[in-house]
Amino acid sequence: MKTQRKKPHRKKSANSVFFEKINSWFLFLFILLLPTQLGRHFFFPFSYLSGVRVDYLAPTIFLTDILVVILIVLNIKAVLRLFKNKWVAAFLLLLAIGGLMAQSPEIFFYRFLKIIELLGVFAVFRYKKMPLKTILNAFFWGALFETGLVLLQFIDKHSIQGIFYFFGERYLNLSMPGIAKASLQGVEFLRPYGTFSHPNSLAGFYLLVYAFFYGQQKIQSPFIKKALLTLSFIIILFSFSKTALIAFFIILIFYLKDEFEDSECLPCIISKVVLYAVPIVIFALAKTDPSTLEKRYLLLQISLTLISQHLLFGVGPGNYLIAQSQLSNSSPASFPYQPVHNIFLLIAAETGLISTLFLGFFGLKQLVAARKDLVFIACCIVLILTGLLDHYWLTLQQNWLLIGVIFGVLAAGRESTE
Repeated sequence: MKTQRKKPHRKKSANSVFFEKINSWFLFLFILLLPTQLGRHFFFPFSYLSGVRVDYLAPTIFLTDILVVILIVLNIKAVLRLFKNKWVAAFLLLLAIGGLMAQSPEIFFYRFLKIIELLGVFAVFRYKKMPLKTILNAFFWGALFETGLVLLQFIDKHSIQGIFYFFGERYLNLSMPGIAKASLQGVEFLRPYGTFSHPNSLAGFYLLVYAFFYGQQKIQSPFIKKALLTLSFIIILFSFSKTALIAFFIILIFYLKDEFEDSECLPCIISKVVLYAVPIVIFALAKTDPSTLEKRYLLLQISLTLISQHLLFGVGPGNYLIAQSQLSNSSPASFPYQPVHNIFLLIAAETGLISTLFLGFFGLKQLVAARKDLVFIACCIVLILTGLLDHYWLTLQQNWLLIGVIFGVLAAGRESTE
């Protein structure tokens, strides 16, 4: 019998090694700067509603957008591989059809680019398969920076500015109208924003980070992992976001239930629950905006009206606020222009019934396929619970891109174990 010769192992060329180092460096830098929002807003005529300038309608170029473009160019084969997927192509086609009926083609085009960007980030992290240790380290240093800024804002009751301005910190103080506040025992505090647009967005970001890394059992840096989880918990606490605090406790119980089945130390599990529960209850008891439920209910009613009027293809991606402004009594003078605080209703209103059912079917398909993946399920729970009561996963830069990173890494991990 003839023996097959083994193909000689080819060493990577110097150019290939250099290329991979550059790619890895930009991947690390992107994750490190993901919590920041340094950017340039461009206000056009379509960015104004009734003479009021609306940030949601202003095309913006963030530093992280520039990094995404670089990463897409460096990993163009991986990105094209995703866009050749029939599911992705079909979804983009549906969005394009809906966009033909959008009242502002410019806003639709900008939002369509943001969707392409998200898919590009997902593709890069799915097919690049970046080492989990590197991802952990990047998130850790970002969280350390964010925690320091959050605590300074909480203590001083205003923004710090200086160098923090260049990381996206906005000017904040307790006397500003519409600022997020909290009060404990009659003492009023500024709810820290960090480098985010709102404390709820900040809390949601680090809640998803917490859910992802808590379930990672093969991390080679346990100290860094525990430090990141601790920093994330501190940020969530000081955000005073009741939704995030409740969701955090649910995620904790979800993971501890699995640990309890493999552990003989019941007191250890109970003590961990109590250790987290006490500060959560204290911070959750703080009084925040008393009219928040009334505002959210008003936005909920408006979204249902828009869905009923644009059932099949929606008002067009990015066009929700424009359509909302045209409804009578939709935006009282004392109420800012904001999307409905529910990502599922927002998707239905902007993309219509057909695209929403398409996304729902695809999402359910993924959940069934990954039903034994605890980390995937935990991350989905975070998106569902927080997405039911807020819109930042679809409308704010940091949260939007984080979805692509986390679920891209999860898809890469699942693919490698199949």
